[in-house]
Amino acid sequence: MNKQNPFPGMNPFMERTWPDVHLTLIAYIRELLGSELPDDLQAKGELRIDVSGSESRHFIPDVAILSDERWKHGLPPVWSPDPGAQVLTVTEPELLEADEEKNRWVSIYSDHGELITVIEVLSPTNKTTQRDDYTFKRGDYLAAGVNVVEIDLLRQGALTVNLRGTEYEEREERRRKEEHYSICTTRPAYPRRREYYDCPLRQKLPVIRIPLRHTDPDVPLDIQALINRCYESGRYWKLDYRAPLSPPLSAEDAAWANDCLKTAGLG
Repeated sequence: MNKQNPFPGMNPFMERTWPDVHLTLIAYIRELLGSELPDDLQAKGELRIDVSGSESRHFIPDVAILSDERWKHGLPPVWSPDPGAQVLTVTEPELLEADEEKNRWVSIYSDHGELITVIEVLSPTNKTTQRDDYTFKRGDYLAAGVNVVEIDLLRQGALTVNLRGTEYEEREERRRKEEHYSICTTRPAYPRRREYYDCPLRQKLPVIRIPLRHTDPDVPLDIQALINRCYESGRYWKLDYRAPLSPPLSAEDAAWANDCLKTAGLG
């Protein structure tokens, strides 16, 4: 039996055990960033953050990147590895225009320093029963000048990443017709722009940019490699691949998925 992820991109059957996948993926993101960030930055998982604004609220991002210094926003180049190291080819996002939001700049501090970036791996409740709470939290991060990276590897629920207007409508309509996952980065210095990664079911997940301060290059994050690692460490070849998915795949995608499973000896 092949013990590697049988799908080229996201394994839709892993959505059935999402709490375990979610926790593992967050840990792997933190681990990877921890080895690549500048020395004066640190990545922390499940960190309690105090956000100052019109009210005092407490949020827990999936992954937070902290600094001990103030910063300004910019669009830096992508981080480069040491000579001789394996080079990742970063997937360039689609740059979208959105309605401008009038956000005030707020300095944010925690016991560990200044909040730079949060990475949110969306959960089912983020997209369904607690969708309003999630979007409210995201708005507070952005109003506070914090970069927000949203990784949505779930087919259930409405499109929840930070798109609005016609861009949202077009991508939500496309998602209803075809299976797509979504990744979106918002940099508060550019409130009208979204760095959007469309992730079709049948394609490899991208290497995305993780923004830091304006003086730092973006850090590449290979989402596909992390999902494959989750699959292998979680021994997800033991999942029941005969049980129906919710929501179900289309007849065409189900036939494609069955072919992938048979090739891997799981069908």
